[in-house]
Amino acid sequence: MPPISDNWPDVDASLHIMEPEYANRVTSMVNQLKPHRKAIESYASSFHIRHLSCTLLDHFTWGQSFVVFELLFVDGTSWIIRFGMRPMDAYFNTAAQLERKILNEVAALHLVRQRTTIPVPEIIAYHAHPSPSNPFGPDFPAFVLMTAITGMTIEDCGITIHELGTGSVNATGDGPDPLGGDESKRPILQQYLRDIADIHVQLSRITFDRIGSFRIDAQGEVSVGPGADFGLGPFNSAKEYFAIQAEAYEKLAMAAGLDDEAEEGDTADAAQLKRRFVASLWRRAMMPLVDERDERGPFPMRHGDLHSDNILVDETGHIVGVLDWDCAGTVPWEAFAVPTFEVSGHFTDTTDTSSISSTSSDASSQSSSPTRSVIHHVFNRELLAAESQDGAVFVKPASGRSLAALHDSDAGHVGAYLAYWMYSLACDYDQTGRALHRMLGSHDDIDQDFRKFAKEVGANDVLENASQPA
Repeated sequence: MPPISDNWPDVDASLHIMEPEYANRVTSMVNQLKPHRKAIESYASSFHIRHLSCTLLDHFTWGQSFVVFELLFVDGTSWIIRFGMRPMDAYFNTAAQLERKILNEVAALHLVRQRTTIPVPEIIAYHAHPSPSNPFGPDFPAFVLMTAITGMTIEDCGITIHELGTGSVNATGDGPDPLGGDESKRPILQQYLRDIADIHVQLSRITFDRIGSFRIDAQGEVSVGPGADFGLGPFNSAKEYFAIQAEAYEKLAMAAGLDDEAEEGDTADAAQLKRRFVASLWRRAMMPLVDERDERGPFPMRHGDLHSDNILVDETGHIVGVLDWDCAGTVPWEAFAVPTFEVSGHFTDTTDTSSISSTSSDASSQSSSPTRSVIHHVFNRELLAAESQDGAVFVKPASGRSLAALHDSDAGHVGAYLAYWMYSLACDYDQTGRALHRMLGSHDDIDQDFRKFAKEVGANDVLENASQPA
């Protein structure tokens, strides 16, 4: 069997398209590791049940926080070792954040392996921060050694899952074929969605009384502590969590807007103001949708970064591995509602405003018959089937809402799906902003409401420089 890393992206091509400062962050990490290759190989071999020798392969890959290498043993088996990179700036990938992420992933994988049948790697060893106990020296970076899982992505099966979210249908699920008539791919996609639904149901059974990330003690007991990303929390209520999330988007809008280049006549100040406006829309949309019956928990476990690059399948579409659990944690049910953005709508929503404007406890469970993507409806049927299986154990929230109802609700759409894009697109105006504005059901168009917002916050001078639609 060829090495797993043979399927990783080309290093030179990937580095070539990166900003120089970020490319240097990767290459400097790799250069730092070179003198330690033999020590790393010996260390890994010491944990092998037969103490077999292994080789640290040259081909590597990376994400936001880690550089990743494959260790190939002489019997053909592989392990993965991930090394924490230096901070991106004063806020992202700091030593404290990296330590929280590593400890969170260790605890999350322990939970998943103990309480579900979800296929995940096994942690072999780890050091969450530089310390005298690090086997490679006190200044050596944090690392995690784990078993490897062999598989391919759903894209390798010929299904571009992220593009399936762009085809809209009506609320009954009628609409264009998500596979474009290629019937050979239909069983593969159905199996993939069926397995994601099963994973979603299994994670819903793991609940805690607080919202946050995980930590594990020497006895293997897992508890909930501050969030892995920024150390906030833990939170005792859903409203407290969403209020902090809204504040985070407002800060993100300020930071991202300052870095914007002028587009279509916008100045940097105008771009920032637009992002602040979008952050205010998310707060207005989300807070009335929190169901008070579920507000105090218990709260379910979410993967936190579930997408096709972190999901391995076989040739039939059956999921054989779920990777990268460092963003896992407990969240409100509204944030849990959409397991991955790839199985929900793609900025195509046109909704009735009744559930957004309502302040009753039933508001978040009402469906406003939005226009959703084909993949949204296909997945919702699989989720409903997974919940309805004979003998299935499903832990419903106190409100009694099913997972399928949550996935199909406005609360889930704002609290999970649009929340993902708020972060990923940094409160962008043209996509996330317009989707939120449609959900709020304003009688004015978004540009008119943006002008009102600018006046309310005393930014008339910035408003004059903002681009206006043709």
